[in-house]
Amino acid sequence: MNELISEIEQLKRDLAFKTEELQALYMEFKNQSNFIDKLKKENHSLKQQIKKLEEEEEDMLQYPW
Repeated sequence: MNELISEIEQLKRDLAFKTEELQALYMEFKNQSNFIDKLKKENHSLKQQIKKLEEEEEDMLQYPW
């Protein structure tokens, strides 16, 4: 009987550890996902800036001083 109780207690500890591990992995995933979203927004902004600069360049080349 004591063996069974001991095994159940060990399983409870293992489950608690795995639960903590899973929560940590979820937080890491969430942080990386947020970072990826931030980089995508920055990338989009930079592409818009490049496009605007290219348009300005084209305008400047059409009308030289």
